Amino acid sequence: MSDNPRQIHIFYRHVHVKANARSRDPNKTRPEWFSHEICFRNLLDTVTRDPLGHRVTITVMYDGPLEDLQTDFIAPYVASKDARVRLQLLQAGSDRNSFLITLGHANGLPLPDTDLLYFLENDYLHQHGWVSKVFELYDSGQAFDMVSLYDHKDKYMLPMYASLTARLCLSRSHHWRTTPSTCASFLLSKAALARDHDALTSGQTDYYFFREVVENRGRVLLSPIPGLSTHAMEGYLSPNVDWAALAQ
Repeated sequence: MSDNPRQIHIFYRHVHVKANARSRDPNKTRPEWFSHEICFRNLLDTVTRDPLGHRVTITVMYDGPLEDLQTDFIAPYVASKDARVRLQLLQAGSDRNSFLITLGHANGLPLPDTDLLYFLENDYLHQHGWVSKVFELYDSGQAFDMVSLYDHKDKYMLPMYASLTARLCLSRSHHWRTTPSTCASFLLSKAALARDHDALTSGQTDYYFFREVVENRGRVLLSPIPGLSTHAMEGYLSPNVDWAALAQ
């Protein structure tokens, strides 16, 4: 193994949830177990308990003024002595702008091309072991460009995906499939971000910028079976995982 093994840099996009404690978008239907703090605490726990968790850093990309942060649940976490948790204040004002600013911030960092960038929204829950499985996949020799940890349930049930086909591949301990798109929570290398930065920052929604990079540019996006994370939306959780048991 290299003396300088690749790292995972998580960019966790968060905003103070004022009007509705369960969502910035009150139209989202959440599981009973959901809260934003549960998701963040789960992220820290899964990183800390992973054998390779020491190769992970978390930057909280906080969209809002400092006075909002002071009353946010996340304040004690970013104020802790854990050197892996960092804070970057934004004045984005919208989900789209925070995403674009975060991509620009990550693209400008002087990181090795092989380091991994994980752009993560604040309403995802993770399985234990996801960190090691990501490194395992990147060390497997499989040909791909980007990774989602979310096994989209909609790909199995919506009529628009009735004829969808996928290529299956294996890392040492997990199955992976090709998929045409995911949400704005995904991993890629620093080099892959630089290569497709223009498409990812086009201002289009996630479905359309993934259509550009996957369908038009031929990039390969993988997702795990079963999912190693889930978007916390009722009816769309990654299937065949007891997510409620992880929401502790």
